[in-house]
Amino acid sequence: MLLSIIIPTYNRSGCIGLALESVRKQRFDDLEVIIGDDASTDNTVMVVKALMPEAKVVCLPVNQGASAARNAALKLAKGDLIALLDSDDEWLPGKLEKQIKYLKEHPEVGLCGSGHLLICKDGSRSEFPGKNPPDWRRELHLAQSFHGASTPLMRREILEKVGLLDEGLRVLEDWDWMLRISREYRIHILPEMLTIIHENNPSNPEHTLRSTEHFLSKHHEEFLYYSASHARRVISQHYENAARNLFRHHRMGEGRRMLWKSVFSSPLRNPLSLVAFPLSTVDEVLGTKLLPQVLARRNRMPLRKS
Repeated sequence: MLLSIIIPTYNRSGCIGLALESVRKQRFDDLEVIIGDDASTDNTVMVVKALMPEAKVVCLPVNQGASAARNAALKLAKGDLIALLDSDDEWLPGKLEKQIKYLKEHPEVGLCGSGHLLICKDGSRSEFPGKNPPDWRRELHLAQSFHGASTPLMRREILEKVGLLDEGLRVLEDWDWMLRISREYRIHILPEMLTIIHENNPSNPEHTLRSTEHFLSKHHEEFLYYSASHARRVISQHYENAARNLFRHHRMGEGRRMLWKSVFSSPLRNPLSLVAFPLSTVDEVLGTKLLPQVLARRNRMPLRKS
């Protein structure tokens, strides 16, 4: 049984070695590693070829985003199972073995993830044991974490039925893909924290604005699956997420506009979000960073209990 490991990358020469080393530590021999390089301008490709010469590398001619890089690698995948790993993350030993065992024992499950350990930029760590809500489809509507794009192991048939990632999304592309998968297949997350995810910079604000609107428009009918009030809450949540990203980039005016959209969509969903309005004004006038600090702490909170 061949396993394909898909690693998208862009200018990760300083950290992709840890990702590749974590692949080598897995107790599984019948695998192929495929790197999708998103037109890196550093020596990422040279590092990959030096550390793992057997890996396949496909290079995009121009930078197109994580979706395009993953898709380029996925198109070359020949495995019966497909594992995803971001180039700045790591797997702990035994991750693939445990996931493969679970999928063999549960043929009704199409995708198996795991819990993860988040390492923040300041060196602090937050633990996120794997949890399984009653309905992953509903959970993904509400933008709850599925433990990141570095934990899933999926059956090849998912790729054939659901298709590739949406390259029109530079943000939310993994959420969009997982949501589409959740409509067709059962998802299970192992409780063990088998992946290390390293905190990244917040997404490009322009990508956030465009991708949020595209995502909400694309899935509008899907969000109505449960109820109109549910759809309003989902839309409100995503606009709030976009506002938080903009605030981290100190795009205060745009952040407040996104937050107003969030409040207008569902006024009672999260009354505490209104605190962002005065904090953003204080930061804008005084040049402080109170709001980004509050948002950073909130982002590191574990998943809600299902």
